[in-house]
Amino acid sequence: MTRLFFFCSLAVALYTCSVNAQQADTSAFPQVTIQGTEVRYIRSSIVGDEFKIFVALPANYRSTDTTYPVLYITDANWWFAEGTQIVRLMQADNELPQIIIIGIGYPTDSLNKQVELRTRDLTPPSIQDSLWNGCRTGGAPKFLRFIREELMLFIKKNYRASGDAAYAGYSHGGLFGLYALFHEPSTFNRYVIGSPSIFYDSLVTLKYEADYAAKHSDLAARVFMSVGELEEKADPLLPPAYKMVTNMQQLADNLLSRRYPSLHLQTVLFPGETHLSGYPCAMSRGFRVIYQK
Repeated sequence: MTRLFFFCSLAVALYTCSVNAQQADTSAFPQVTIQGTEVRYIRSSIVGDEFKIFVALPANYRSTDTTYPVLYITDANWWFAEGTQIVRLMQADNELPQIIIIGIGYPTDSLNKQVELRTRDLTPPSIQDSLWNGCRTGGAPKFLRFIREELMLFIKKNYRASGDAAYAGYSHGGLFGLYALFHEPSTFNRYVIGSPSIFYDSLVTLKYEADYAAKHSDLAARVFMSVGELEEKADPLLPPAYKMVTNMQQLADNLLSRRYPSLHLQTVLFPGETHLSGYPCAMSRGFRVIYQK
């Protein structure tokens, strides 16, 4: 088990234990909920598993017949609430448009099971023995098909969704976002890629980028990538071998060298931020960049 896996698991575990303790102490009182949200469940024939889908609707959704852009967020069990509140705070000052937010999560409260499933779904399929940190890997192709062929159709059928689709993922979620960008880039118009795990499988993401470039002369997407300054050397969560800053900068340099006419790429190095503290920075800046006119 790597330090990244351990500390991410520990951080979420501590948070979960804290929440559970608070719930136990206040069982006589109603739980806090996020207004204007709902939960759906989808059984995927492609992945062969069920997903818990978190939905946040615009404030005026029920009183209009407007169609809205859709933002898809992975790791929704962990990040949906924070991502939704970031969006709504920025909408209060018209920094973001009204959008439908879709969180892709899992129907389990078990931290270990969530880690197992996200590792399965968000990682590319090239590790030889298909195991990493004891978890099955390589599910990104099926997970991407699930999004394209099942989830997006479900959202279009049940909600007033426009054809404008955005993606936001962090860490392994950022790794998956890059997988989608270099394999099926038209899945999303806009990408927020926070602290991506480019180190995974000996930098296989850089190979995917090179393979795409060899076959294409354009990449039509608005992409934001970020990483915390301390993720390279000073972050206690990450071994220096991961080289989070170096890897992101290398990928950005490669993309810019292609001179794709339709690619809008912006990268940010957040001073003083670690792997865990970088999430709200990545999302708040990223959302503003991908939706700017």
